[in-house]
Amino acid sequence: MNREAAIAFVRSTGDLVEQARLRQLLDGARPAPEVIQQLFAGQHEDGGWSPFWAPEYSSLDATCFHVAQAEQLGLTASEVVVSQALTFLARRQHADGSWEEEERMAEVTPPWATPGVLAAHLYLTANCGFWLAVWEDPGENARRAAIYLQRHLVEEGQLPTFLHAHWLAGGLWYRIHWPEANRVFSSLQQRLSDLAVSNLAWLLSTLLLAGVAADHPLIAQAASRLEQQQEQDGRWPSEDGSARDAHTTLEAMRVLRLCRRF
Repeated sequence: MNREAAIAFVRSTGDLVEQARLRQLLDGARPAPEVIQQLFAGQHEDGGWSPFWAPEYSSLDATCFHVAQAEQLGLTASEVVVSQALTFLARRQHADGSWEEEERMAEVTPPWATPGVLAAHLYLTANCGFWLAVWEDPGENARRAAIYLQRHLVEEGQLPTFLHAHWLAGGLWYRIHWPEANRVFSSLQQRLSDLAVSNLAWLLSTLLLAGVAADHPLIAQAASRLEQQQEQDGRWPSEDGSARDAHTTLEAMRVLRLCRRF
């Protein structure tokens, strides 16, 4: 892996927030107030953020994205924007332990967020449950989510949902020391070749944050695959287009550093 080329690529192409993420990654520097304001602008009074598909609606998925960015910038749960977001997620949990976007949004939601669809239901439950388990001592909300997901796990370690929901669910189960995590990890090891760069980085970020060791076979294999996909100019290319290459490169740099490879 070419460390210096990756740093140079982000420095030359990254926006204000991405430059702050790079400084935090390299030096542990807290982002400037204007960076925090830019990243978390648009938070609603209920603590949530709007997704691209519904500008006036507080979305579970969009809110999870923002708390993930807050974690990468080194913010803590005591920050107002973070604590309000976590309260929003907790309040939106259903009685059965799951999460789902509101039914009234069904006509505009993308496939991964459509209410009434089990795959979306499981993905959002894994995402929300994981972040509550990370930001807070895994409490009742996270455990209820874990129980709901457990009901849908088959013996082979698979859930009837999107592949990325598997590492979120696995991370949640690992965080609360449930053996279901190992079944999911074994299943994911067979699917690494299916993952694009950004998903490899997402898997690694999730599981390392959950506390999985860097020498775990799934982590080691995923990290090796990620290393191999760096371009000569230092970037890791995003499947969402070149405008997202700096973001994806930062994701890759961060997880490889956590794996002691950067």
